[in-house]
Amino acid sequence: MSDQSREQILSDFQSCTGLEHIDECIHVLEQYEWILPAAVQSVLDRIGCANDNETTVPNQDTVNNSTSSVAINTTNQNVNNKRQSDSNDIDDLDQPRIIKTIPGSQRTTTGIIGPVVRDLNFTIECRDRTEQITMFDNESVYQLKAKICEKIPIPPNKQNFLNWETKSFDDHTILRDLHLPKENKIQLSSIENGSASRTQTHTSSEEFPITVLCEDQSGNMIPFKLTLQSNTTINDLKKKIEHSAHIPLQNQSWQGLLGAKDSDELSQTSITSQIPLIVHRSDRQLPSIRKEIKYSVTTNDDERMDIDHDSSLETYEDDNHALSQNETSPQFDATTIASRVPLIPDECTEDVSALENFARVFHARYGSTGPILYIGPLDQAIQDSVYASIHNRRPLAIYLHNDQSVCANVFCSQVLATDSIVEYLANNYVFWAWDVTSASNRTRLFETVRRCVGNQCVHRVGSIENDTFPLILIVVRSRGSLELVNIIEGKSTPSEVLLNLIQSHESFEEQRLRDVDEEIMREKRENLKKQQEDEYEQSLQADLAKERARQEEYDASERLKQQRLQQQEESKARLPEEPSETEKNIIRLKIRLPNDEGVLMRRFHINDNLQVLFDYLTTHERMLGEYKLLTTYPKRDLASLNASDTFEQLKLYPQEQLILESL
Repeated sequence: MSDQSREQILSDFQSCTGLEHIDECIHVLEQYEWILPAAVQSVLDRIGCANDNETTVPNQDTVNNSTSSVAINTTNQNVNNKRQSDSNDIDDLDQPRIIKTIPGSQRTTTGIIGPVVRDLNFTIECRDRTEQITMFDNESVYQLKAKICEKIPIPPNKQNFLNWETKSFDDHTILRDLHLPKENKIQLSSIENGSASRTQTHTSSEEFPITVLCEDQSGNMIPFKLTLQSNTTINDLKKKIEHSAHIPLQNQSWQGLLGAKDSDELSQTSITSQIPLIVHRSDRQLPSIRKEIKYSVTTNDDERMDIDHDSSLETYEDDNHALSQNETSPQFDATTIASRVPLIPDECTEDVSALENFARVFHARYGSTGPILYIGPLDQAIQDSVYASIHNRRPLAIYLHNDQSVCANVFCSQVLATDSIVEYLANNYVFWAWDVTSASNRTRLFETVRRCVGNQCVHRVGSIENDTFPLILIVVRSRGSLELVNIIEGKSTPSEVLLNLIQSHESFEEQRLRDVDEEIMREKRENLKKQQEDEYEQSLQADLAKERARQEEYDASERLKQQRLQQQEESKARLPEEPSETEKNIIRLKIRLPNDEGVLMRRFHINDNLQVLFDYLTTHERMLGEYKLLTTYPKRDLASLNASDTFEQLKLYPQEQLILESL
């Protein structure tokens, strides 16, 4: 097909569909091999189907994308109207809402249609699992991660696409902008960046220490500390608890598994050794008692819960009256436990036993284990959260319960028992709780908070009225000190609570990443300083070694110099006086020095030996062994001859010329 022909088809295609984006038009035409009718029909079919499509948008996804979601909800009047019209049919605020949406760009006022929305198929490979996901190309990378999280229990902020390293994207990137083909493969792994309960990778030989709190026949929580292999499955763990705690498999009710299946290994789950698991006995049949507090849920954007205080109090009194008439029945005993026993009794003096009682009574009251509690003192919870290592650091969420507040039961049953909030707290926070209903427990808490966090936190919490409870306090570490950054009140809806938790954690994570960068820079500075100190020390040692070598050389030179002087003195003392010209039996020696240093001339007795000649040369700083002393004819080296031989024996008379050569 010629270029001119394709240009004509492209022009006709734009005229028929109203699409203005050239690359998008070419992409659609190439999918249908430049067959104009088929390409135009696909666009028209897509637009027609989009008007009838309904997409399920869970609350959690809406909150996670709070910025974009709020913008859509405030500008798209049709969506708001739809939500308002359906609000009366909503029984659970955490159930997915059905929202009419049109994938891709909406029609403009001029009637021109935006880019065509494509279906993208993704094959997700994670360890030994493979999942299939279909997305629209006008959705974001975060929405893709959220759908992956539904299939594979890895939070969106911990997902790493191994084979997407060449692509430049973030969570807000639209899939269309990545120019992906229809079929895509993603190799998924979990990011180890220090988040609270992040997915961990273990080898089969690594040990996995874990604590399991098991409920006994009396309702007490008994801790079992186990050391398992990281390839132990959840089913094997349950069997281990069955053997250790004597709780049959069919009667085990687990909290904290974070969606793990029985066939999953510990290394494949989001379970961590820092947070204990909780096992309740499902055969105890403690009923879930909730006070009948009348409330209505408005369907505006804030979803604020309106609570009828008078009605709730009347209902509570009616319940108490009904209970008093059934004192002898088993149901009365269970109800009394649920409604009368405080979450933390005054007589609990140990923090561990108090929090175990909190978890047990909470489950009895609301039929849910709620968030995973940190079992231990507040100061230890602070150390394990905001004062942990930079890569394991997490914010601290302190839950304060008050039974005198009319919001208490609604908040516990509809917020703290919501799976999305329970999972988000487990993955991103250390969650510590306390009951401030009694004055003694309130005083005890304030003393601990004043010691661990500071007076400012105590003043803020102390000034809050009882009806505002329950509270969730978000505590972080800022510049080395603790700071109360957020207070979530008991009148908040599940979506508002989750949004506050997400925003607080994102702010904390930003600060933690800055702290990581500062820690890296500090380590670099310390390493550079240490390297400079090591180099200085090495240089100092080298200088000292050179100085020692120079000193040793100097000392050796001085010793040699002293030896030479001593030899010269000894030779001078042994050397006889030079005979006169008139004496008989004398010889005359002429010694030519090397390097044109001159000539030595002296007379010797004919009976003198060579040692006398050597002594003479020594007095002129010519040490024996440092030179050759050669005769002219026959050529001999006198220095190599016997020093006791006389000049007469060597036939050096009456005169001889010698040549001295340095060795």
